[in-house]
Amino acid sequence: MKISTDKLYYLCNKYQWFTNGDCKQYALFFERNKQDASLETLATIIWICSSDWSEQNILKILQQEADL
Repeated sequence: MKISTDKLYYLCNKYQWFTNGDCKQYALFFERNKQDASLETLATIIWICSSDWSEQNILKILQQEADL
């Protein structure tokens, strides 16, 4: 499954994900998405750079929001 960069940006803002990451990490995160990283990989990156979220809950949301 894939997710658009716009939707990923929206979700990061909506759920306040990636608040512990810096600008360079954020840019690299979106670059990984453009390189077709799996949703599991994206969830792990978000989880590492976020507070109060489990990796599984992040993945579940990404799977629900993924592009068909």
